[in-house]
Amino acid sequence: MRKILIFAVATIISSSTPAFAQAQYAPSTCAYGYYQNADGICVHKPTAVPHEGATALCRDGLYSYATRGPDICANHGGIAELLRD
Repeated sequence: MRKILIFAVATIISSSTPAFAQAQYAPSTCAYGYYQNADGICVHKPTAVPHEGATALCRDGLYSYATRGPDICANHGGIAELLRD
């Protein structure tokens, strides 16, 4: 009886685990200092000093390298100045 009860509880717990807790996430293939955007493209993380490819100066003082309109300076207070078309 005890073994059956333990098995039943274990079965209930394993079947009630949310799918997101069981999901396996692939590690990012981007180099250090880069992140993977929604399109799967590696983009330079925002920096305090502009480097080649900076697209905008954000209101928080960081330079963005995002190329998609909604991503430029996202979570950085918005765009203060566009650096290129």
